[in-house]
Amino acid sequence: MEIATRTDSLWSLRFDLMSANVLVWIARIGRDAELLPETHLYFFDRYSRLAQVYSRRGSQARAQALRERAAEHYRAGGGDGPPYAAAMGMPRPRQWVMTDARSDRAVRPPDDAA
Repeated sequence: MEIATRTDSLWSLRFDLMSANVLVWIARIGRDAELLPETHLYFFDRYSRLAQVYSRRGSQARAQALRERAAEHYRAGGGDGPPYAAAMGMPRPRQWVMTDARSDRAVRPPDDAA
């Protein structure tokens, strides 16, 4: 499954994961809390993309470890398929249309001079 884009860099993905883990850690302080399914799917996405970056760089062992971690988050998130996007089925927007909605006749208020 190829989901990485050109904008996925090693450092941006690492920063995403680090900041998300810090936020989860802060949210759990003093609480017995579990991650939401959406959070697990977020981690799945980021770990999968990071695994692809490592795979492209030639570090197959690290990529496999990240794929396994992504799979754990996928199962914990209750993932049942690829992320579904509603915009995929929408038609391409037509060209931009400029409309001048002003009247060409002047509208004068009634004469109230009584």
